[in-house]
Amino acid sequence: MTAIETITRQLQGNVKDLMSVKVHTATVGTHVNIVADLMARYALRRVVVVDTTKKVLGVVSQRDVVRALISPNTAANGSETEPQRVEQLITVERPVTVGPDVPLARAAYVLATNKIGCLPVIDSSHCLVGVLSISDIIQFLAEDNVEGMETAFEMYSPKNDAKSRMPAYVRKMNGDLVIPLKNIENKRARMDYAVLGYDPPTGRILIKFVRSTTDEAIATKVQDDNLIIPAKGFVRHFSLIGKVAAFEVTDHNQSKFLVLAPKSNASANVNAMGTT
Repeated sequence: MTAIETITRQLQGNVKDLMSVKVHTATVGTHVNIVADLMARYALRRVVVVDTTKKVLGVVSQRDVVRALISPNTAANGSETEPQRVEQLITVERPVTVGPDVPLARAAYVLATNKIGCLPVIDSSHCLVGVLSISDIIQFLAEDNVEGMETAFEMYSPKNDAKSRMPAYVRKMNGDLVIPLKNIENKRARMDYAVLGYDPPTGRILIKFVRSTTDEAIATKVQDDNLIIPAKGFVRHFSLIGKVAAFEVTDHNQSKFLVLAPKSNASANVNAMGTT
């Protein structure tokens, strides 16, 4: 089995399923000192350099910036000149980029074989739409390796007990699961799709967030500071309407999944919300 075949077995989906759309960039003409400040402020390992039309020119790393700041260049007349603009730090003529529809396995292979930390993701016009880093790939593989491990442990976070939370509930009218966003610890967590599970003996509901669509995944939406999961089929299958008025929400593993436990003392106000 070839290396790419091995990677393909472990990495399913396309680049767009894993890439980050919030990318820190520097436009041509930006002073190196400004880039250094940006990296320090946001703990960035690298910055994508773009022109005024968002076309990718290259990637500048922490090492590139540090080298520029401590090792000035020597001009033709022998005098030392410090690089002034970020594009002067780009070391390759053509940046290695990838499209959003490229298979993850192929992108991971490109990262590994080129020994680079990230791949700028570009659209058909060669404009920046995201970035895929080696850290994203490692985290994805690590999560797959511990798949199912969370069911063996009861996890605890002091923050869960320290802050007041709004309960979640099921809308009786349409079967939507409504989870107030105040219950979500990691505000940057990806919650575009969710897979649901139910434990009849305890009445608990498991909500696991996934990156790409599968047969079990349900597309979510955010509305009025609530995460809405259209769960009509799930609610009907387990006959949940009328069983519980509200649920306590517990956030696990940096908001990768939530557990909804029946709330014994649900307020009349919440019960009223559930009927709308």
